[in-house]
Amino acid sequence: MATVLVVDDSAFDRKLVSEVLAQDESLSVEVADGGMAALQRLKSGGIDLVLTDLQMPEVNGLQVVTTVRIDHPDIPVILMTGGGTEVIAMNALAEGAASYVPKRMLNEWLLPTVHEALEARAVELTHQALLDCFNVVQFELELHNDHSMIRPLVDYIQQMAAGIRLGDASDTFRMGVALRGALENAMYCDRVIEFKLRMDHHDGRFTLRAKEGDGPIFDPQALPDVTDPDATETTETRDFLLLRSHMDQAAFNETGSEVTLVMRRDERVENG
Repeated sequence: MATVLVVDDSAFDRKLVSEVLAQDESLSVEVADGGMAALQRLKSGGIDLVLTDLQMPEVNGLQVVTTVRIDHPDIPVILMTGGGTEVIAMNALAEGAASYVPKRMLNEWLLPTVHEALEARAVELTHQALLDCFNVVQFELELHNDHSMIRPLVDYIQQMAAGIRLGDASDTFRMGVALRGALENAMYCDRVIEFKLRMDHHDGRFTLRAKEGDGPIFDPQALPDVTDPDATETTETRDFLLLRSHMDQAAFNETGSEVTLVMRRDERVENG
C-alpha cells in the first residue's frame, strides 16, 4: 500500500482531497496542515508521494517542492493549484514538481496523476541495480499509430535514464510526462513516427519526426496562454504546458513535423 501525504492549510480541501484518494483502497492517506508540518513528517519516513497545495503561509508549495527534491529525491511531489496560479505552477514544475492538478479538476485528474507518479517511482526503484551498469543509451524506432506502445516505451526510457544517473526520481518522472504528451500528440491517423533517442550522463535528446506528407506533430505557434484560468481545462493544452516545463529545450522545425526535446542533468541536484 502506498502512502500519500496531503498538504493543505485548508481543512475543507484536505478533507475533499482525502475523500477522492479514499476511492482507491490501495492508497493510505495522511494529512499535514501546512508546508512546515509536511517537511517534519517526511523526516520520519514512510511517505511515497506528496500532494501539496501551492499557496500556503510560511512554507508554500514551491518551497515544499524544492526541499523534497533535495532531501527526498525519490519522493514525487504533485501540486494542487487554484484559479489564477498557473504561472506559479509552471515555476514549481521547473523546480522539480512531478505534475500538477487544478483543484477544479480533482475528480477527473487526481487519481490518474497519482497512479502515474507512483508507477514511475516503483519502476525506478526496482530496476536501479541493473541499470547502474549503463553509460550510454541510444536507439531508433519506427512507431505506427498504436497508443499501446507509448507506456512500455516511456517506462523503458525512464529506466534507462535512472540507470545512467541522468536525473533523480523527479527528473525521470517529469521526462516521462513530457515524452508521453509528445507521443500522444504525434500519434494520430495512419502515420509513422520516427523516434530517435540518445542519453548519457550529461543529457538526453529525443527526436520525433513525422514522415514527409504526414503533417505536423505540433504547431509551434499555438502556444497556450498560462495566464488564462481556463488554459488547463483541456488535456491537450495541459500536455503541452507540461512538455515545455519538463524539458530544458523543445525545438521545432518550421513545419512542426519534427520536434527535438532535450533534458540536461541538473547540477544542483548532483552536487546537493
